[in-house]
Amino acid sequence: MLLKHFLKYQFPPILWLAFIYLLSSLSTLPVIKSPIGFDKLVHAFMWFVLCLLMRRSFFFQERYDTLKDHALLLSFLVASAYGAIDEVHQQYVPDRTPDAYDAVADSVGALFYVVIFRIANRRKVAVPSSEEI
Repeated sequence: MLLKHFLKYQFPPILWLAFIYLLSSLSTLPVIKSPIGFDKLVHAFMWFVLCLLMRRSFFFQERYDTLKDHALLLSFLVASAYGAIDEVHQQYVPDRTPDAYDAVADSVGALFYVVIFRIANRRKVAVPSSEEI
């Protein structure tokens, strides 16, 4: 049961982090002719997914209530920090350079997930009926 839970909730963000690390460790990435700024959209998408996976991981773990209670905020903070660390890491990869705008795009992608999540999970305030008043 624990392994199944781990594979469902904790393993996906670990795998996604490893995928991001692998991509950022490549000296050269495939060149795709794309509009200016498209790479920032890719960064935002990657960190949107990371934030989603991190929130699920924090929320569905059963050991620490604080992680569960603050899963959305923590997932944003961890994703944003990983974006900054990723740019520092690229400084040491041959033919790669860190880009502060990439780190900003990473955080914007994570923030976009937070906003979408909050909008999708708004609790409707129940209006009491006349019988309840």
